Amino acid sequence: MADSSPIAERSFDLLKPSGERVRFTASFGPIYQSGRDYRCPVRFAGWGDSPPDIWGQDSLQAFLLAVALVHSILQSFIERGGRVLYLDSDQDFCFEKFVVDHEPSA
Repeated sequence: MADSSPIAERSFDLLKPSGERVRFTASFGPIYQSGRDYRCPVRFAGWGDSPPDIWGQDSLQAFLLAVALVHSILQSFIERGGRVLYLDSDQDFCFEKFVVDHEPSA
């Protein structure tokens, strides 16, 4: 039987615009092959609905696109007035450490 454990996960505290604070965890994987493509499940706990499995041409692309999707969802949450915080802290999460900048330096 295949292992169904996530390959990675990250937890945050979310401070909603209403002032409500919730613990949010995004779990990734396990990645699986589907025909010629690969799929990376993304599961949310504590806030929001989980998106459909993210597909890519290979397992790495599927995983990277899944991470980018979570990043985008959290950025949108911030733009709507929410805050993403380190666990059990009032310090804003540093997104520069969440996604590697793929743009070449000048």
